[in-house]
Amino acid sequence: MSTASCLLSIIVLTIGGISSEENQQPRYAEQLFESGDYQAARRAYKRLLFYHPNTPLRDTADYRIAQSYYHQNLPELAERSFREFSAIHPNSPLRFQSQLMLGQLHFDAEKYALARTMLFELLNRSKDVEVIAAAHYLRGWCYVHTSDWNKAITEFRRADAAEINRPEKEKARQLADTVLNETPLSLKSLEMAGWLSTIIPGSGQLYTGNVKEAIFSAAVTGTFIYLAADAVRERRYVDCAGISLVGWHFYWGNRTDARRLATEYNEQREQAFIEILKRQADGVLP
Repeated sequence: MSTASCLLSIIVLTIGGISSEENQQPRYAEQLFESGDYQAARRAYKRLLFYHPNTPLRDTADYRIAQSYYHQNLPELAERSFREFSAIHPNSPLRFQSQLMLGQLHFDAEKYALARTMLFELLNRSKDVEVIAAAHYLRGWCYVHTSDWNKAITEFRRADAAEINRPEKEKARQLADTVLNETPLSLKSLEMAGWLSTIIPGSGQLYTGNVKEAIFSAAVTGTFIYLAADAVRERRYVDCAGISLVGWHFYWGNRTDARRLATEYNEQREQAFIEILKRQADGVLP
């Protein structure tokens, strides 16, 4: 979702109308940004704005400054800068790129619902084909991370349908096909795990593939049942009540533990599938 080519085009088109003194500064700042020296690039762009506040490259400079914060892993400053960009430059061709970056920031912060909302608003406003494709691609990944596979497929298909020549298009097609073929994932039912352990302690743990936990749960529960029965046989009713009370807590905890293990199994299964998708994306990630 890099906008380097767009920004460089703006610079090239406008550079002829800039004074000789002002000419070199944006070139120097852009070179710093492209080389990955984001702190120096941000300073260079700020210097340009300080000495030439009316420069026609003001929106480009503000956008690059916000991007520099993002690449330096300063999300709060980046978000503030991108939000201010839309207010300061409401007619800039980069305003939709700025909104796209806000969606990216929410995605990075794992605020997937907020990211989707931001991107949905962007899709309703922008006519830029590349921005629209990037927004659908990012929304697809938002749905992947919330295991909403059908909506993820839809978004990846829409990104693939865009008439652009970008890596995201090819990857979107592959990702959509993989999600379609591999989902729904084979997951464990929390209710099933809980009820199994309610009926036969340890069987819910065994259902989730945790053999050691299943044996332990069955053994401990069996021990409490034996001790309680022995106390009744010997008419030690007070002891039986105490043993039953402790045993009941463990028995009910066995049910809860089975549901927890089922949840962990499902999370691990989903995370493993997401890792497969990331490898398939081969670096073309949001």
